[in-house]
Amino acid sequence: MKPICPNCRSFRIKIKHTAKKTGGAIGTVAGAAAGVSGMLSGAEIGALSGGLVGPAGVIVGGISGAIIGGLLGGAAGCKVGANLGEIIDNNILDNYCCLSCNHHFTFRIDDSQAGKISSN
Repeated sequence: MKPICPNCRSFRIKIKHTAKKTGGAIGTVAGAAAGVSGMLSGAEIGALSGGLVGPAGVIVGGISGAIIGGLLGGAAGCKVGANLGEIIDNNILDNYCCLSCNHHFTFRIDDSQAGKISSN
């Protein structure tokens, strides 16, 4: 079901995703910061596996392990932050904006509220 503006009944609706974007950005930073500890363990694992090749393998393995640990932490944080932001967008914020009359509103579709529009 497409959202309809409760003010002017227009179908020209924009979804803002404010909290989703913000949550994703904050989650990425927090995940990358948490990934620092992942970097250290990733560097250890990389150094151990690179040690089979020799001294150069320890360095390359340590650096690549640290990079992978940081990337994985940032990606996981971004996903969690974006999911949390999407929940906030859908349940708390007026996430929809009418492009015709600039009215901001909430539009929810679930079993208990099918077809109902909440307008502020």
